[in-house]
Amino acid sequence: MASRSAALVVVLLVVLAGCAGSDGGPATTTAATPTTDAPTVDSKTTGTTATTATTASGIATSTSTPNDSSANASLPPGVNATGVEDAEALVGAHRRALNNTSFAFRFRANVSVGPASQWTLQRGTVGEGLSPLVVHSNSVRRFEDGTSSVSTDLWANGTAVVVRYRGENRTELRRYNRSGGNLADETWAHLPRADLDSQVTQSWLLELALTAGEYERVRTERADNRTMTVLRATDPVAAANYTDLRSTLRVDSAGRVHSLSLTATYEGDNETRIHYDFELTEVGNASVERPSWVGAATPPTTTENETATAAGNATTAKAETATTTTDR
Repeated sequence: MASRSAALVVVLLVVLAGCAGSDGGPATTTAATPTTDAPTVDSKTTGTTATTATTASGIATSTSTPNDSSANASLPPGVNATGVEDAEALVGAHRRALNNTSFAFRFRANVSVGPASQWTLQRGTVGEGLSPLVVHSNSVRRFEDGTSSVSTDLWANGTAVVVRYRGENRTELRRYNRSGGNLADETWAHLPRADLDSQVTQSWLLELALTAGEYERVRTERADNRTMTVLRATDPVAAANYTDLRSTLRVDSAGRVHSLSLTATYEGDNETRIHYDFELTEVGNASVERPSWVGAATPPTTTENETATAAGNATTAKAETATTTTDR
């Protein structure tokens, strides 16, 4: 994964041209109670891990415990006592954990390339199995010649995706096959062109973060009746041309990332600055209602963007895009 991941960092940051802005501030997170600091392994000691814990009276005490599987039972997949050891395992666990439950999320993006910038805020609610789901996005773009804003409301079930796009002078309603891949959502134009599943789980962001930095385990804490492992990176990987990197992840024992913050500067032809902030605002018991405007995303106008093909008894269905445009 190393060489492919290093290339991914460069590609993702370079394609972010034309976006970012000023965020409305960091996401509000649920207060957590630290329980145990990250173990520090003495290179002169074999099989023993030193930990620092805080007693009820606030007095810090140091203990030494065997560094075995029982001591690390609550660590997420791909994470050991000192940090991330298998990024792919952690990403896979995050995807599976979110796929197996309903959830709600909030995501902020600030990306600037030279004088251009874009700010994006997304809020989404996702059912178990990633269907159905609703995502609301708002973006503000600033260029040398002015500022523009766009918003997108997206609803999807297992087979269809309906997008309501509202720009400066028009409103459009679009319908896609969910299996058709990337969506023409202009509020996501500054993000990697990932599939919808990757967008709502933010697994693309987790991949980018783990590729960009070297993560150390800083502590374990309890929040919302879950054991959370806090991982932090301040040193970029050697292959990335960063002048600055700050990132923090909070991950439960199943590998589900509850919050992720990534700030970095990338030196290229134009200096690129990124700030991404993701937070799960609800896990389980999240309900998704179909918006009333979804039913309007039917013909009058339907264009075929994929030809049906047949090979033996296998048939690929036609992918349809229904667009309704209203000038404002």
